[in-house]
Amino acid sequence: MRKKPNKTNQAGRLVISSSTMIIRIIIDVVFYLLVAFFIVRASFYAKDFCYQLFGNVTMASYEDGEEKEIFIEAGDSTRDVAKRLEREGIIVNELSFYVKVKINKYNIIPGTYKLNTNMNYTEILNIISVSTEKFEEEELLND
Repeated sequence: MRKKPNKTNQAGRLVISSSTMIIRIIIDVVFYLLVAFFIVRASFYAKDFCYQLFGNVTMASYEDGEEKEIFIEAGDSTRDVAKRLEREGIIVNELSFYVKVKINKYNIIPGTYKLNTNMNYTEILNIISVSTEKFEEEELLND
């Protein structure tokens, strides 16, 4: 003899499967919103980084510039110099400055320099360094 299906069991299973499906949809929506949020944040960071790297970024406007003296010791790494410049408020971001130095192959020269907070990265690098090509030419001339 066959049992009749229990209608309360079927209704319970339907409620459980429906609620499971709704929970899965909610979790998926939250996950994709988080992914979209992080993509947007990363793109804004990338835009700012590229502008710092290739744009005309300064810490202060021309009128509000403040002159600061910085000492670069022999043996200081490029990263050390970038950290010091950021700590002194001369550059916006040590990483973008470091990458600019490496991309353009600048050779930072030890010494004491007067830099202004309204200088962009290129102006700062023109003061504290020479490009590797110029440096190699000067080395050949001095030999």
